[in-house]
Amino acid sequence: MKAGRMLWAGLILLALASGEVAAQTSVDTRVQKLEETVRILEQRVASLENQLRAKSAPTGVASDKANWRKLQKGMSEGDVEKLLGSPSRVDVFGTFSVWHYDGPKGGQVQFDDRRTVQEWHER
Repeated sequence: MKAGRMLWAGLILLALASGEVAAQTSVDTRVQKLEETVRILEQRVASLENQLRAKSAPTGVASDKANWRKLQKGMSEGDVEKLLGSPSRVDVFGTFSVWHYDGPKGGQVQFDDRRTVQEWHER
């Protein structure tokens, strides 16, 4: 009888141990799947961040000399912004303003009190 109990106890311990192994294998599989999902999501986030940077990066319009050469006295601020892009800085002096475009191919555009181009200087 004692040997039978020992056999049963051994079988129970063996069943518990194999259950733990199966549970650990299941956990390992889930962890691997989660790690793969995280890797894929990190790649997608990096791709989306690159797309956002590309959209928000300056278009380079202001640095294009050909566009600076299209400026004319009397153009509106809106026309200038379409041509050169948004200025990097705007200074206002009473009735006139100056738009600054940074960079080696940038420059300045001065607007009069009617908000039209009075003069400009390109680099």
